[in-house]
Amino acid sequence: MTKSLKFGIISVFLFQLVVCASFGLAHDEAYYWLFSKNLSWGYFDHPPFVASVIALFSFLPHHEFSVRIGFVLLQAGSLFFLLKLVDKKFWMNAFLLFFSFPLASYSGLLALPDMPLLFMSACYFYFLREFLAGKRASVWILGVVIALLLYAKYHGILLIFFTLASCPRLVLRKDFWVVTLVSVILFLPHVWWQYLNNFPTLRYHFLERPSSSFDVMRILDYLGTQLLLSGLICGPIIWWQLKNLRPQDSFQRVLVFVSWGIPLFFLVSTFSKRVEANWTISLVIPLTILLSGREVWERKWAKGILLTSFFIVFLARIAFLFPNLPLKRIAEFHGWKEWASVIQEKCGSTKILANSYQIASKLSYYLNREVSALNYKSRKNQFDFWKWDISGEVCYITDKAEFQGEEILTPEGKSLKIVKHLTGENLMLVKIESNTRN
Repeated sequence: MTKSLKFGIISVFLFQLVVCASFGLAHDEAYYWLFSKNLSWGYFDHPPFVASVIALFSFLPHHEFSVRIGFVLLQAGSLFFLLKLVDKKFWMNAFLLFFSFPLASYSGLLALPDMPLLFMSACYFYFLREFLAGKRASVWILGVVIALLLYAKYHGILLIFFTLASCPRLVLRKDFWVVTLVSVILFLPHVWWQYLNNFPTLRYHFLERPSSSFDVMRILDYLGTQLLLSGLICGPIIWWQLKNLRPQDSFQRVLVFVSWGIPLFFLVSTFSKRVEANWTISLVIPLTILLSGREVWERKWAKGILLTSFFIVFLARIAFLFPNLPLKRIAEFHGWKEWASVIQEKCGSTKILANSYQIASKLSYYLNREVSALNYKSRKNQFDFWKWDISGEVCYITDKAEFQGEEILTPEGKSLKIVKHLTGENLMLVKIESNTRN
Protein backbone atom coordinates (compact mmCIF):
# COMPACT_ATOMS: atom_id res chain seq x y z
CA MET A 1 0.00 0.00 0.00
CA THR A 2 1.43 3.38 -1.02
CA LYS A 3 1.90 6.25 1.43
CA SER A 4 -0.64 8.39 -0.44
CA LEU A 5 -3.27 5.63 -0.19
CA LYS A 6 -2.59 5.14 3.54
CA PHE A 7 -2.87 8.87 4.07
CA GLY A 8 -6.11 9.01 2.10
CA ILE A 9 -7.74 6.14 4.01
CA ILE A 10 -6.70 7.47 7.43
CA SER A 11 -7.83 11.00 6.54
CA VAL A 12 -11.25 9.87 5.33
CA PHE A 13 -11.99 7.79 8.41
CA LEU A 14 -10.77 10.39 10.86
CA PHE A 15 -12.99 12.91 9.11
CA GLN A 16 -15.88 10.42 9.25
CA LEU A 17 -15.46 10.08 13.02
CA VAL A 18 -15.46 13.84 13.53
CA VAL A 19 -18.44 14.51 11.27
CA CYS A 20 -20.62 11.66 12.55
CA ALA A 21 -20.37 13.09 16.07
CA SER A 22 -21.29 16.62 15.03
CA PHE A 23 -24.97 16.51 14.06
CA GLY A 24 -28.19 15.08 15.42
CA LEU A 25 -29.88 11.79 14.68
CA ALA A 26 -32.24 11.34 11.76
CA HIS A 27 -35.74 10.05 12.53
CA ASP A 28 -34.88 6.52 11.44
CA GLU A 29 -31.62 6.51 13.40
CA ALA A 30 -33.53 7.29 16.59
CA TYR A 31 -36.03 4.57 15.65
CA TYR A 32 -33.23 2.00 15.23
CA TRP A 33 -31.67 3.17 18.49
CA LEU A 34 -34.95 2.11 20.11
CA PHE A 35 -34.55 -1.25 18.36
CA SER A 36 -31.20 -1.62 20.10
CA LYS A 37 -32.84 -1.00 23.46
CA ASN A 38 -35.40 -3.71 22.74
CA LEU A 39 -33.35 -6.45 21.07
CA SER A 40 -35.28 -9.10 19.20
CA TRP A 41 -34.83 -11.59 16.35
CA GLY A 42 -36.94 -9.36 14.15
CA TYR A 43 -38.67 -6.02 13.76
CA PHE A 44 -41.54 -4.83 11.63
CA ASP A 45 -39.32 -2.80 9.31
CA HIS A 46 -36.02 -4.69 9.23
CA PRO A 47 -34.12 -7.72 10.44
CA PRO A 48 -32.03 -7.17 13.59
CA PHE A 49 -28.48 -6.48 12.32
CA VAL A 50 -28.81 -2.68 12.57
CA ALA A 51 -30.06 -2.94 16.15
CA SER A 52 -27.22 -5.28 17.13
CA VAL A 53 -24.55 -2.92 15.78
CA ILE A 54 -25.93 -0.01 17.81
CA ALA A 55 -26.30 -2.20 20.90
CA LEU A 56 -22.63 -3.25 20.71
CA PHE A 57 -21.59 0.30 21.60
CA SER A 58 -24.31 1.01 24.16
CA PHE A 59 -21.64 1.03 26.87
CA LEU A 60 -20.43 4.39 25.52
CA PRO A 61 -21.94 7.70 26.73
CA HIS A 62 -25.38 8.71 25.42
CA HIS A 63 -24.29 10.58 22.28
CA GLU A 64 -24.81 10.46 18.52
CA PHE A 65 -21.21 9.27 18.16
CA SER A 66 -22.01 6.17 20.22
CA VAL A 67 -24.96 5.35 17.96
CA ARG A 68 -22.91 5.76 14.76
CA ILE A 69 -19.42 4.51 15.59
CA GLY A 70 -20.26 0.93 14.64
CA PHE A 71 -21.29 2.04 11.17
CA VAL A 72 -18.05 3.92 10.58
CA LEU A 73 -16.21 0.72 11.50
CA LEU A 74 -18.39 -1.33 9.14
CA GLN A 75 -17.53 1.12 6.38
CA ALA A 76 -13.84 0.54 7.08
CA GLY A 77 -14.48 -3.21 7.02
CA SER A 78 -16.27 -2.89 3.69
CA LEU A 79 -13.28 -1.14 2.18
CA PHE A 80 -10.94 -3.78 3.65
CA PHE A 81 -12.76 -6.71 2.01
CA LEU A 82 -13.17 -4.72 -1.19
CA LEU A 83 -9.42 -4.14 -1.48
CA LYS A 84 -8.84 -7.86 -0.87
CA LEU A 85 -10.88 -8.47 -4.04
CA VAL A 86 -8.92 -6.01 -6.19
CA ASP A 87 -5.41 -6.30 -7.59
CA LYS A 88 -3.03 -4.23 -5.43
CA LYS A 89 -1.94 -2.08 -8.34
CA PHE A 90 -5.53 -0.82 -8.65
CA TRP A 91 -6.12 -0.14 -4.96
CA MET A 92 -6.01 3.64 -5.38
CA ASN A 93 -8.65 3.50 -8.10
CA ALA A 94 -10.79 1.24 -5.92
CA PHE A 95 -10.46 3.64 -2.96
CA LEU A 96 -11.43 6.64 -5.09
CA LEU A 97 -14.34 4.79 -6.68
CA PHE A 98 -15.65 3.50 -3.35
CA PHE A 99 -15.84 6.98 -1.84
CA SER A 100 -17.19 8.49 -5.06
CA PHE A 101 -20.35 6.43 -4.60
CA PRO A 102 -22.49 8.73 -2.40
CA LEU A 103 -24.29 5.81 -0.75
CA ALA A 104 -21.04 4.11 0.25
CA SER A 105 -19.55 7.39 1.36
CA TYR A 106 -22.39 8.74 3.49
CA SER A 107 -23.81 5.49 4.88
CA GLY A 108 -20.88 5.33 7.26
CA LEU A 109 -22.11 8.58 8.81
CA LEU A 110 -25.58 7.30 9.63
CA ALA A 111 -26.89 4.45 11.79
CA LEU A 112 -29.03 2.86 9.08
CA PRO A 113 -29.30 -0.70 7.67
CA ASP A 114 -27.54 0.33 4.45
CA MET A 115 -24.01 0.07 5.82
CA PRO A 116 -24.55 -3.40 7.34
CA LEU A 117 -25.85 -4.49 3.93
CA LEU A 118 -22.82 -3.00 2.18
CA PHE A 119 -20.41 -4.62 4.64
CA MET A 120 -22.04 -8.03 4.35
CA SER A 121 -22.11 -7.67 0.55
CA ALA A 122 -18.33 -7.15 0.59
CA CYS A 123 -17.93 -10.20 2.86
CA TYR A 124 -20.26 -12.21 0.61
CA PHE A 125 -18.26 -11.54 -2.55
CA TYR A 126 -14.96 -12.21 -0.79
CA PHE A 127 -15.99 -15.62 0.53
CA LEU A 128 -17.94 -16.44 -2.63
CA ARG A 129 -14.71 -16.06 -4.60
CA GLU A 130 -13.01 -18.40 -2.15
CA PHE A 131 -15.90 -20.85 -2.50
CA LEU A 132 -15.83 -20.76 -6.31
CA ALA A 133 -12.09 -21.41 -6.16
CA GLY A 134 -12.79 -24.62 -4.25
CA LYS A 135 -11.34 -23.61 -0.88
CA ARG A 136 -12.96 -25.93 1.67
CA ALA A 137 -12.71 -23.54 4.62
CA SER A 138 -14.95 -21.08 2.80
CA VAL A 139 -17.95 -23.43 2.75
CA TRP A 140 -18.99 -22.99 6.39
CA ILE A 141 -17.99 -19.33 6.47
CA LEU A 142 -20.03 -18.55 3.36
CA GLY A 143 -23.08 -20.11 5.00
CA VAL A 144 -22.64 -17.82 8.01
CA VAL A 145 -22.06 -14.81 5.76
CA ILE A 146 -25.24 -15.46 3.75
CA ALA A 147 -27.29 -15.65 6.95
CA LEU A 148 -25.76 -12.37 8.19
CA LEU A 149 -26.36 -10.81 4.77
CA LEU A 150 -30.08 -11.50 5.16
CA TYR A 151 -30.00 -10.33 8.77
CA ALA A 152 -28.53 -7.05 7.50
CA LYS A 153 -31.31 -6.32 5.02
CA TYR A 154 -33.72 -8.43 2.99
CA HIS A 155 -32.32 -6.98 -0.23
CA GLY A 156 -29.35 -9.29 0.25
CA ILE A 157 -31.46 -12.05 -1.29
CA LEU A 158 -30.89 -10.40 -4.68
CA LEU A 159 -27.15 -11.12 -4.47
CA ILE A 160 -27.89 -14.79 -3.92
CA PHE A 161 -30.52 -14.91 -6.68
CA PHE A 162 -28.29 -13.36 -9.33
CA THR A 163 -25.36 -15.51 -8.22
CA LEU A 164 -27.42 -18.63 -8.96
CA ALA A 165 -28.74 -17.08 -12.18
CA SER A 166 -25.17 -16.58 -13.40
CA CYS A 167 -23.89 -19.98 -12.21
CA PRO A 168 -26.86 -22.40 -12.11
CA ARG A 169 -24.54 -25.40 -12.03
CA LEU A 170 -23.62 -24.49 -8.46
CA VAL A 171 -26.63 -26.52 -7.32
CA LEU A 172 -24.82 -29.64 -8.54
CA ARG A 173 -22.03 -29.15 -6.02
CA LYS A 174 -22.43 -30.96 -2.69
CA ASP A 175 -20.81 -28.15 -0.77
CA PHE A 176 -23.43 -25.76 -2.17
CA TRP A 177 -26.02 -27.62 -0.12
CA VAL A 178 -23.82 -27.40 2.96
CA VAL A 179 -23.72 -23.63 2.50
CA THR A 180 -27.49 -23.58 2.05
CA LEU A 181 -28.12 -25.68 5.15
CA VAL A 182 -25.87 -23.55 7.36
CA SER A 183 -27.43 -20.28 6.19
CA VAL A 184 -31.00 -21.58 6.55
CA ILE A 185 -30.39 -22.89 10.09
CA LEU A 186 -28.83 -19.62 11.18
CA PHE A 187 -31.65 -17.57 9.67
CA LEU A 188 -34.43 -19.68 11.21
CA PRO A 189 -34.76 -17.56 14.39
CA HIS A 190 -35.82 -14.60 12.27
CA VAL A 191 -38.20 -16.72 10.19
CA TRP A 192 -39.70 -18.01 13.45
CA TRP A 193 -40.16 -14.42 14.68
CA GLN A 194 -41.94 -13.57 11.43
CA TYR A 195 -44.17 -16.62 11.80
CA LEU A 196 -45.10 -15.80 15.40
CA ASN A 197 -46.06 -12.30 14.32
CA ASN A 198 -47.97 -13.33 11.17
CA PHE A 199 -45.17 -12.31 8.77
CA PRO A 200 -45.70 -8.56 9.21
CA THR A 201 -42.79 -7.42 7.03
CA LEU A 202 -43.82 -9.53 4.05
CA ARG A 203 -47.46 -8.53 4.46
CA TYR A 204 -46.54 -4.84 4.53
CA HIS A 205 -44.24 -4.85 1.50
CA PHE A 206 -46.27 -7.16 -0.72
CA LEU A 207 -49.87 -6.62 0.41
CA GLU A 208 -50.25 -3.43 2.42
CA ARG A 209 -47.69 -1.08 0.85
CA PRO A 210 -49.62 1.11 -1.57
CA SER A 211 -49.12 0.66 -5.31
CA SER A 212 -49.54 3.44 -7.83
CA SER A 213 -50.22 3.77 -11.51
CA PHE A 214 -47.51 3.68 -14.16
CA ASP A 215 -45.55 6.94 -14.10
CA VAL A 216 -42.81 7.73 -16.63
CA MET A 217 -41.39 10.48 -14.41
CA ARG A 218 -40.93 8.04 -11.52
CA ILE A 219 -38.96 5.74 -13.82
CA LEU A 220 -36.83 8.59 -15.18
CA ASP A 221 -36.20 9.82 -11.64
CA TYR A 222 -35.01 6.33 -10.66
CA LEU A 223 -32.66 6.10 -13.66
CA GLY A 224 -31.23 9.58 -13.09
CA THR A 225 -30.73 8.94 -9.39
CA GLN A 226 -28.96 5.64 -10.02
CA LEU A 227 -26.66 7.35 -12.51
CA LEU A 228 -25.65 9.91 -9.89
CA LEU A 229 -25.27 7.27 -7.18
CA SER A 230 -22.87 5.33 -9.43
CA GLY A 231 -19.93 7.60 -8.72
CA LEU A 232 -21.60 10.99 -9.13
CA ILE A 233 -20.18 12.48 -12.38
CA CYS A 234 -18.33 9.18 -12.93
CA GLY A 235 -21.67 7.48 -13.48
CA PRO A 236 -21.68 7.55 -17.31
CA ILE A 237 -18.12 6.17 -17.41
CA ILE A 238 -19.04 3.42 -14.95
CA TRP A 239 -21.99 2.11 -16.93
CA TRP A 240 -20.30 2.52 -20.31
CA GLN A 241 -17.32 0.51 -19.14
CA LEU A 242 -19.59 -2.15 -17.64
CA LYS A 243 -21.44 -2.42 -20.97
CA ASN A 244 -18.19 -3.27 -22.72
CA LEU A 245 -16.89 -5.67 -20.06
CA ARG A 246 -16.76 -9.38 -20.79
CA PRO A 247 -16.34 -11.66 -17.73
CA GLN A 248 -13.15 -13.75 -17.68
CA ASP A 249 -14.24 -16.34 -15.10
CA SER A 250 -17.22 -17.51 -13.09
CA PHE A 251 -16.63 -14.96 -10.32
CA GLN A 252 -16.59 -12.05 -12.75
CA ARG A 253 -19.71 -13.50 -14.33
CA VAL A 254 -21.45 -13.30 -10.95
CA LEU A 255 -20.30 -9.69 -10.53
CA VAL A 256 -21.64 -8.74 -13.96
CA PHE A 257 -24.99 -10.46 -13.37
CA VAL A 258 -25.41 -8.72 -10.01
CA SER A 259 -24.36 -5.34 -11.45
CA TRP A 260 -27.01 -5.48 -14.15
CA GLY A 261 -29.59 -7.58 -12.33
CA ILE A 262 -30.18 -5.43 -9.24
CA PRO A 263 -30.82 -2.12 -11.06
CA LEU A 264 -33.03 -3.87 -13.62
CA PHE A 265 -35.00 -5.57 -10.85
CA PHE A 266 -35.74 -2.26 -9.16
CA LEU A 267 -36.38 -0.58 -12.52
CA VAL A 268 -39.24 -3.01 -13.06
CA SER A 269 -40.43 -2.27 -9.51
CA THR A 270 -40.77 1.44 -10.38
CA PHE A 271 -43.55 0.56 -12.83
CA SER A 272 -45.94 0.21 -9.88
CA LYS A 273 -44.17 1.48 -6.74
CA ARG A 274 -41.71 4.05 -5.53
CA VAL A 275 -38.19 2.67 -5.10
CA GLU A 276 -35.85 4.10 -2.47
CA ALA A 277 -32.49 5.20 -3.87
CA ASN A 278 -30.52 3.40 -1.16
CA TRP A 279 -31.92 -0.04 -2.06
CA THR A 280 -29.16 -0.53 -4.65
CA ILE A 281 -26.23 0.14 -2.31
CA SER A 282 -24.89 -3.41 -2.80
CA LEU A 283 -23.87 -2.40 -6.34
CA VAL A 284 -20.92 -0.47 -4.94
CA ILE A 285 -18.94 -3.66 -4.36
CA PRO A 286 -19.27 -5.49 -7.73
CA LEU A 287 -18.96 -2.28 -9.75
CA THR A 288 -15.76 -1.27 -7.94
CA ILE A 289 -14.24 -4.74 -8.29
CA LEU A 290 -15.03 -4.91 -11.99
CA LEU A 291 -14.07 -1.39 -12.98
CA SER A 292 -11.16 -0.30 -10.77
CA GLY A 293 -8.70 -1.98 -13.12
CA ARG A 294 -10.09 -0.63 -16.40
CA GLU A 295 -7.67 1.18 -18.67
CA VAL A 296 -9.95 4.19 -18.92
CA TRP A 297 -8.67 5.47 -15.57
CA GLU A 298 -5.19 5.83 -17.06
CA ARG A 299 -6.48 8.61 -19.29
CA LYS A 300 -6.11 12.09 -17.84
CA TRP A 301 -9.69 13.20 -18.51
CA ALA A 302 -11.17 10.09 -16.86
CA LYS A 303 -8.78 10.29 -13.92
CA GLY A 304 -9.71 13.94 -13.52
CA ILE A 305 -13.42 13.10 -13.45
CA LEU A 306 -12.79 10.35 -10.89
CA LEU A 307 -10.80 12.66 -8.61
CA THR A 308 -13.39 15.42 -8.97
CA SER A 309 -16.19 13.01 -8.04
CA PHE A 310 -14.24 11.81 -5.02
CA PHE A 311 -13.55 15.29 -3.67
CA ILE A 312 -17.09 16.57 -4.28
CA VAL A 313 -18.59 13.63 -2.40
CA PHE A 314 -15.93 13.82 0.31
CA LEU A 315 -16.29 17.56 0.95
CA ALA A 316 -20.08 17.47 0.73
CA ARG A 317 -20.06 15.77 4.15
CA ILE A 318 -19.81 19.17 5.74
CA ALA A 319 -23.40 19.84 4.58
CA PHE A 320 -24.52 17.71 7.54
CA LEU A 321 -23.02 20.29 9.89
CA PHE A 322 -25.03 23.33 8.74
CA PRO A 323 -28.72 23.40 9.70
CA ASN A 324 -29.63 26.40 7.54
CA LEU A 325 -28.53 25.00 4.20
CA PRO A 326 -31.47 24.84 1.75
CA LEU A 327 -31.09 21.09 1.25
CA LYS A 328 -33.82 18.49 1.41
CA ARG A 329 -34.16 16.85 4.84
CA ILE A 330 -31.18 18.70 6.36
CA ALA A 331 -33.46 19.97 9.17
CA GLU A 332 -34.04 16.36 10.16
CA PHE A 333 -30.56 16.38 11.74
CA HIS A 334 -30.65 19.64 13.71
CA GLY A 335 -32.46 21.29 16.58
CA TRP A 336 -34.23 18.22 17.96
CA LYS A 337 -32.43 18.12 21.30
CA GLU A 338 -33.57 21.66 22.08
CA TRP A 339 -37.06 20.92 20.73
CA ALA A 340 -37.34 17.85 22.94
CA SER A 341 -36.40 19.98 25.94
CA VAL A 342 -39.29 22.33 25.14
CA ILE A 343 -41.67 19.35 25.04
CA GLN A 344 -40.28 18.20 28.40
CA GLU A 345 -40.89 21.61 29.93
CA LYS A 346 -44.48 21.78 28.64
CA CYS A 347 -45.39 18.22 29.61
CA GLY A 348 -43.53 18.15 32.92
CA SER A 349 -43.52 14.80 34.67
CA THR A 350 -46.60 13.58 32.77
CA LYS A 351 -46.12 10.54 30.58
CA ILE A 352 -45.45 11.59 26.95
CA LEU A 353 -47.15 9.93 23.98
CA ALA A 354 -46.62 10.82 20.30
CA ASN A 355 -48.73 9.99 17.29
CA SER A 356 -45.95 9.10 14.82
CA TYR A 357 -43.01 6.73 15.27
CA GLN A 358 -40.63 9.46 14.07
CA ILE A 359 -41.57 11.92 16.82
CA ALA A 360 -41.79 9.17 19.44
CA SER A 361 -38.31 7.95 18.51
CA LYS A 362 -36.75 11.39 18.54
CA LEU A 363 -38.26 12.22 21.92
CA SER A 364 -37.24 8.83 23.31
CA TYR A 365 -33.63 9.41 22.33
CA TYR A 366 -33.23 13.08 23.25
CA LEU A 367 -35.14 12.80 26.51
CA ASN A 368 -33.61 9.38 27.16
CA ARG A 369 -36.95 8.08 28.37
CA GLU A 370 -39.69 5.84 27.01
CA VAL A 371 -42.04 7.70 24.64
CA SER A 372 -44.53 5.49 22.85
CA ALA A 373 -46.37 6.08 19.55
CA LEU A 374 -50.12 5.73 19.12
CA ASN A 375 -49.87 5.31 15.30
CA TYR A 376 -53.33 6.81 14.87
CA LYS A 377 -54.09 7.05 11.12
CA SER A 378 -50.51 6.17 10.18
CA ARG A 379 -48.77 3.17 8.67
CA LYS A 380 -47.87 0.23 10.83
CA ASN A 381 -44.44 0.15 12.45
CA GLN A 382 -42.58 -1.45 15.34
CA PHE A 383 -44.55 0.52 17.95
CA ASP A 384 -47.54 -1.66 17.07
CA PHE A 385 -45.55 -4.61 18.48
CA TRP A 386 -44.18 -2.89 21.56
CA LYS A 387 -46.92 -3.07 24.14
CA TRP A 388 -45.70 -0.15 26.22
CA ASP A 389 -47.94 1.12 28.97
CA ILE A 390 -49.79 4.31 28.01
CA SER A 391 -52.51 4.03 30.63
CA GLY A 392 -53.29 6.92 32.93
CA GLU A 393 -52.66 10.57 32.21
CA VAL A 394 -50.58 11.46 29.12
CA CYS A 395 -49.22 14.48 27.29
CA TYR A 396 -50.04 13.74 23.65
CA ILE A 397 -47.99 15.12 20.71
CA THR A 398 -50.01 14.91 17.49
CA ASP A 399 -50.61 16.37 14.04
CA LYS A 400 -54.20 15.13 13.81
CA ALA A 401 -57.06 17.63 13.50
CA GLU A 402 -59.31 15.66 15.84
CA PHE A 403 -57.35 16.96 18.82
CA GLN A 404 -57.09 20.54 20.06
CA GLY A 405 -54.02 21.75 21.86
CA GLU A 406 -51.09 24.13 21.98
CA GLU A 407 -49.34 24.40 18.62
CA ILE A 408 -45.61 23.77 18.39
CA LEU A 409 -43.38 23.62 15.32
CA THR A 410 -40.77 20.93 14.80
CA PRO A 411 -37.28 21.92 13.57
CA GLU A 412 -38.51 20.87 10.12
CA GLY A 413 -41.32 23.42 10.32
CA LYS A 414 -44.11 20.87 10.74
CA SER A 415 -47.02 21.95 12.91
CA LEU A 416 -47.84 19.68 15.86
CA LYS A 417 -50.14 20.04 18.86
CA ILE A 418 -49.43 19.37 22.50
CA VAL A 419 -52.61 17.99 24.02
CA LYS A 420 -52.04 17.88 27.76
CA HIS A 421 -53.50 15.57 30.33
CA LEU A 422 -55.55 13.20 28.23
CA THR A 423 -56.10 9.64 29.37
CA GLY A 424 -54.29 6.85 27.57
CA GLU A 425 -57.40 4.67 27.67
CA ASN A 426 -59.47 7.17 25.65
CA LEU A 427 -56.69 7.60 23.12
CA MET A 428 -56.47 3.86 22.62
CA LEU A 429 -60.23 3.81 21.99
CA VAL A 430 -59.74 6.43 19.28
CA LYS A 431 -57.08 4.27 17.65
CA ILE A 432 -59.15 1.08 17.88
CA GLU A 433 -62.23 2.79 16.43
CA SER A 434 -60.15 4.21 13.57
CA ASN A 435 -58.70 0.79 12.80
CA THR A 436 -62.16 -0.74 12.91
CA ARG A 437 -63.49 1.76 10.42
CA ASN A 438 -60.56 1.05 8.12
